[in-house]
This record gives sequence, structure tokens and C-alpha cells, in this order.
Amino acid sequence: MRCIKCLTLIISITLSLNVNSQIDLSNSDRLHCGSAVVNNQRLSESPNLKKISDAHNQIAIENEQNMEFTSGKKAAIYTIPVVYHVIHDNGVGNVSKTAIEASIKNLNDDFQKLNSDLSDVVSAFIGIAADCQIQFRLAHLDPNGNCTEGITRTSSPLTNTAGENVKSLVNWNTTKYLNIWVVQTLSSGAGGYSYYPGFAPSQNAEGIIIRSAQLGNSVTHEVGHYLNLPHCWGNSNNPGLAGNCNDDDGVADTPPTIGQVSCNTAYSSCSSLDNVQNYMEYSFCERMFTEGQKSRMHTALNQSWGSRNTLWTGSNLLATGTDDPYNPAVCVPIAGFKYGLSGGLYGLNPVFICEGESVSFNDDSYDATPTIFDWVFTGGTPNISNVQNPTIVYNSAGVYDVTHQPGTAAGIGNETKNGIITVTSVTADYSGIIVDGFENSTNFNNEWRIENLDGGGQPFTRITTSAATGAASVRIMNRFISVVGERHELVTPSYDLSSLANPIFNFKVAFARRSSSNNDRLLVWYSLDCGSSWSLAMAPMQGSALSTIGSTFNNGVWIPGTNDWDIKSGSLNSITNETNVRFKFAFDSGGGNNLYIDDINIDGTLSTEDKFKNVVGFSVYPNPTSSSAKISFNLVQGIDNLTIKVRNAVGQIVTDVISGESFNAGKYTLNVDQEKKLSSGLYFIEFNADDKIQVQKLIVR
Repeated sequence: MRCIKCLTLIISITLSLNVNSQIDLSNSDRLHCGSAVVNNQRLSESPNLKKISDAHNQIAIENEQNMEFTSGKKAAIYTIPVVYHVIHDNGVGNVSKTAIEASIKNLNDDFQKLNSDLSDVVSAFIGIAADCQIQFRLAHLDPNGNCTEGITRTSSPLTNTAGENVKSLVNWNTTKYLNIWVVQTLSSGAGGYSYYPGFAPSQNAEGIIIRSAQLGNSVTHEVGHYLNLPHCWGNSNNPGLAGNCNDDDGVADTPPTIGQVSCNTAYSSCSSLDNVQNYMEYSFCERMFTEGQKSRMHTALNQSWGSRNTLWTGSNLLATGTDDPYNPAVCVPIAGFKYGLSGGLYGLNPVFICEGESVSFNDDSYDATPTIFDWVFTGGTPNISNVQNPTIVYNSAGVYDVTHQPGTAAGIGNETKNGIITVTSVTADYSGIIVDGFENSTNFNNEWRIENLDGGGQPFTRITTSAATGAASVRIMNRFISVVGERHELVTPSYDLSSLANPIFNFKVAFARRSSSNNDRLLVWYSLDCGSSWSLAMAPMQGSALSTIGSTFNNGVWIPGTNDWDIKSGSLNSITNETNVRFKFAFDSGGGNNLYIDDINIDGTLSTEDKFKNVVGFSVYPNPTSSSAKISFNLVQGIDNLTIKVRNAVGQIVTDVISGESFNAGKYTLNVDQEKKLSSGLYFIEFNADDKIQVQKLIVR
């Protein structure tokens, strides 16, 4: 019972990006729907809709009075083509094909009285539980006649503030398809919503918006609204009110109710037993539609309101690929993939690793289920693969592309992502006491990395118009950043700290706020694993603590004077023995003026006990290894006699890598065993530089 409006508590779905995992549609993480809100708003905006609504209801009531009830399972009368538009930000909201197929199956089970929990319906209502004779099929032809699996995917931040705004991102002809937009969250705080037939502001707005976490009975509930079913308590967003007994949903066989938000199947709220298990209730135990609701939905499907009557015609089923025989679609895949450190989380952001580390790749193609996989990994080992989800080792420093070509019998898809894998040498760029004032433009361009994470137009830039000392510094033109919280990052070369006692990290900064409320923030991080992970190097500098002038500057572009620079300093004692350290400046805009950085300095006392001060970053990788390994080292000064031997576990020499040769200063990478593979076991790499010996273990599997 009840009229046109809704707000719904709904059943959510635990979704996984792993297509092999079980899809759970039964969790009780429910948010209200927003259908009543949007439909009531439309009534207030267009008073003429009241007349249309009354006419709709009168026709539906008359059809229900004239319907003939027949028991038993019946063939579907109406087939509705469906497309799921997944709007996502590359996170968990990018729901899998498996999850969507589970959602459409759940929808069909609910509308055809095939749901496994139907036997739980109480005896008073089991006799009017309806097989609605409506089936839903994922479209197999898109509006242009191309093969599809009935799923689109669009990356957009609007997924987190969704509403009518997402409908313009992707929209298939709503007279031909039931459009279901799947989003992360709705700006209204609702779980989903649908317009009643003909209530949408335009034909393009017809359809359903639903949270990605609510693809179970929530979709059933919203499709009920889409086919002109109100809540059982009527024209109200507020279940549980005594006044709801006087309202009506226009359905004769749904008893009057105040509306239930829990599963008390014995509850009688309006002098008769409530149909608590109805899909249009807010209970946690929806199980059924009634025969009267079925009649009302059939009426909607036979009227021109919102073009529901064009969806199920034979010509439209043929045009959307949902006619019989309905077999799985075999399309050309739309290529996509995710990647991440081996054993870590998959994502779409660039990966930073050290030489010898591996990256795992995960096929994320859609619009087809690929049966062929053709990967190309520039700089990787192996550099090609034909498995679905390969793991690739990167042994040499560089920035590398990846190409993914998944295929089916219908054809091959293609996606190339450029520069997504950055591999860094395990040998540091610099050692000892470091001073960098950005004076050398070549070194800055080749060794520093600028990250423009949020795509803003004002990243860190080397300039020669202002400096604390010398002629150069780096600057963020924060004065022209309009988005609060926009982040930009600047990553240093790598440093070997092992020759320093009590190392200290210093730099100079100049910053002016535009108003006292500005809350700009500067963070300094360090990484010991080539940028894969980061830890704070010093306390965050924020707001007034970051400002280096005693006032604000809001009259234009601020340029610091000689006395406008502060020195920031932090101890590096916790990482004093590390041989490959990078630092990162991360700036979060808070509305202030420009920020400048200069004179990066790592200071400390050179250790007199360091016998190997001329040798930086001696390392063996990959370790453990299943094939050959490499030795990497950096010579700060030349050496006259270098010998590198490989010994087995009992000290016997297995092979000589280098025997008594001289080397100039510089970086070197050598093969441990170029001629033959070492057998499985434990080995010791003996590195003798001018009679100064270092030893590292190597495990061969």
C-alpha cells in the first residue's frame, strides 16, 4: 500500500575485485534509498505531475481489479534489456563482472519467484507471493550495434558525490535499455534511487543509481520503484509513523502498515498483519512481491510513461541483443590491467622499485572474457608473457612501458601504459656530505623526480629568479592553485648515509600565507626501498608553522627576499647506516601564496672507522634467486685492485667474477655467474677492494 515516494533501507553486497571469489548479496549494511526525495521534489517542481500520477494510479487500480490470478511457475512475459554503468575511481567501486552477473541473477530470482529464501515467507502471504513474469538480461548489443556484455566502466571522481551528475558521463538510450549507474557513494547519503515512470526531468534521466556496495535486494527494491511501486506504507519517507495507516500504496493486496525497519513477521501495525517480507519494505528480510504489485508493474510496462512500454518489444530485444536464443556474448575485449608489487595491492598508479624486484600484473579487461593473453614488458624478465596474471622481474634501472593485448575469438584488444614502472639502481647516486642548491639544471632534470599527483597545473619547478643562495631554487606557484588539498611532490636522488655519523637533513624554505586561515602543509618523507614505501623524516610543517614571514601576502605573486628563508632540520640517526635513501617533499595546498625550497644538505661526521668509504652500495640481487644474480656497487674513488669471488658454503671458490683489476670511480653492475647457472645452495660473494673485504650471502633456489 501507499503512493509514489520512497526512501529505502537496502541490502548490500560484499564485492571483490577477484572474479573467482564468492559474491555475497546478503549483508545488512543498508542505507536508505532516495526515491521518495527525488520524486517528491519533481512533484513540487512540476505540479502537473500530480495529475499524471493520479491517472497512472487509477489505471493500475483498474487493471489490478480485473486481473486473473493463476498459481504456479509461468513463462516470462516481459524481457527488459539492462546495462550497468560502473562509475569508479579505480578502487573497490570498480566492481567485477562476476558481481554484476550475480546482481542480475538475484534480480531475476526475485522477480520470478526463484529466490532461495521464498520458503521463509509466512503462511498468511505465501498464497499471493507473485511470479512477476519479468526477466532482465544484460544487453549484448550497444546503441551503435556493437557487441557488449552489458557493462560499461568510466573512471570519474563523481563516483564519490554521485547523483544526476553521473548520468551525463555515460548514457544509453533509456527508451531501449534500463540504465543502472553503479557508484561509490551518493551525495545525498542515500543508498540509491529511481524515478517513477515519467517523473524524471528528461527521458535521459530515466533509470537507477545504486551504491556499488548494495547490488543485492537494493536493486530489486529500486527496480520496483522504476516500475511504479511505492513503499508499502505509501507516500512517505518516514516508516513507523501512526499516520501511515491512513496512506495507501495503490495496491489492494498489500495490507495497511506504518512501515517496518526490522523483521518482525508477526507485527500488526494497522489492525492487520503487516507484509514485512515485501521487497518494498525497509525490513531486513525481503522475500516477495504480491500479485497486486505484479499487476501494477505490468501496467507500467504497457504505458508510455517514461517509455517503459518500448523496452520489451520484439524489435528492441533484437536491437539490444537480448532476444532468443540468448547466449553468452563473445566480444572483442576492452583491454585493461592493474599492477603492483608482488604480493601487494593492485592499482593503477606508477610503481617504483629497486633493481631485481618484481611487479605483478592483473588482467582487468571487460566487455568480454579473454581467452588469449599477450603481454609485452619493456625492460622486464621475461619481456613477454601469455598468461593472464604474470609476475615480472626488473633487473635494470629505467622507466618502462607495458602493453596488454587480451583476446577472444572475436578479436584482440590493446592497451599500452607508458612509463608506469620506474626501476632504480640499488647503488646510491651520492654519498658522504651532500649539498644541492639546484644550481646544476642537468642534474636536476636527470636525477630529481616531479610528481603531479592531482593533475594540477602548478607542479614543483626549478627557477632562476629567486634563491636562498646561488642562482636557483625550486618553487610551487601555490598562489594559482584553486583546489584545497591538491598535492604535489618532489623526490630527491638517492644517498648513501653509511659513511656519516649522526647525519642531519637540512633544507631552506620560504613560504607566505595569503590569509591567517590558510592551512598549507609541507611534509618530508624518506624511502629505503627506491620509493615503494615512505616514512616521515620530520614533523609536518603546517599553517603558521610553515610561514616564514610574520604577515600575509595577498597582493599577487610573492617572491621571498634574503631574510624570508628559514632552515628546517631533522636528525637521520634512525637510518644512519642505510646505503640507498631517497627523500620526498610533499606539499598540500591550503590556499596560501608561493612556496620555495633551496639548499638541500645532508651533513654529519665522516666515520673514521669506515674502511669502505670509497665503495658505496655494494649489493647482490635478486637474492634469493632462481637463476643468475648481479653485483652492483658505486666507487666514490678509483681502486687499483678489485677481486670478486664466489665461494660455496664450505669456503671453496666456485667462480671468479673479477680478478685483480683496476676500476675508475663510477657505478658498476656485474654478472655473478655469466657462464653457467649456480646450483641450488648457499654462497658467499667476497668483494675485495684494495685489501678491504666485504662479504654478502647469496641464496640460489
